[in-house]
Amino acid sequence: MSYAEFTYPLLQAYDWWHLYQSGVQVQIGGSDQYGNIVAGSDLIKHLTPRSSTSPETKQLSGPFGLTVPLLTTAAGAKFGKSAGNAIWLNKSMTSPFELYGFLVGSADADVERYLKLFTFLPLDQISAVMAEHEADPGQRKAQHLLAREVVDLVHGSEEAENTQNQHKLSRRPNLQSLQAKAEGSKEGLNRIYLPQSLVHNKPPARILYHAGLAKSNSDGTRMVNSGGAYIGSQSEENESEGELEFRSLKGVTASAVAEMVEKSNVLVLRTGKWNVKLIEVISDVEYEQKGLSAPGWEEIVAARDQTSP
Repeated sequence: MSYAEFTYPLLQAYDWWHLYQSGVQVQIGGSDQYGNIVAGSDLIKHLTPRSSTSPETKQLSGPFGLTVPLLTTAAGAKFGKSAGNAIWLNKSMTSPFELYGFLVGSADADVERYLKLFTFLPLDQISAVMAEHEADPGQRKAQHLLAREVVDLVHGSEEAENTQNQHKLSRRPNLQSLQAKAEGSKEGLNRIYLPQSLVHNKPPARILYHAGLAKSNSDGTRMVNSGGAYIGSQSEENESEGELEFRSLKGVTASAVAEMVEKSNVLVLRTGKWNVKLIEVISDVEYEQKGLSAPGWEEIVAARDQTSP
């Protein structure tokens, strides 16, 4: 145990004492905060009789602590920063798209309890959707209902509808709608431009790096070899509708990518389940005119300048 962890009850106790001076009489926390809350209550009771007590404090009847059961998964893991799975209500810290995706990923053993805890849905409606879910768990109807309701409560109905549509689009995107949706999108779907020099005759792993989907060329290679990166192409059966089918980049050659670029000047790459990027390939001249940059572009420019007369 570190010194900071050892003295944390003292810090939290004094923090409550400081707030108590402004009239904060009740502290609520998870059950794992019981000891810290008791420490604060004891400190306040010890210091209250002193002459330094503010007029506001003298009017209070005393400190009150309240603990609630920790939210845990069926496996017993808790939510929070220390557990590495914290989610935030502030959209600048957890976007609606990320919040939706997090809740859709809820385990089957947890989703019914979450629906009862986090939504205002009638119990009979929850029972009905759970029956549908058990009949076909792959559709994840209960998880989608949970995600929609929570995003609605946190960010509003319009944001919830847009996020749900965006999530559906990221799972089974249509090329035309993907292009339209990516215009100006700041969450979930990303539209970028890459110059031909960073795509033409380049292996897929390197394109992942240039597109910002991998931290380095070696990271891109690892993602490709592990089957964690995909490329989208139009289904031949539904080519008129532009429906995309994703296949693993493992085994895809640079020449195969070049053929796709020659056909439409567009690449759709995906890492993981939801991280989709729409890449439009343009000429080097147009790329420079737009004032754009990408990982590896500066090296291309420097090499070209060195060979220029």
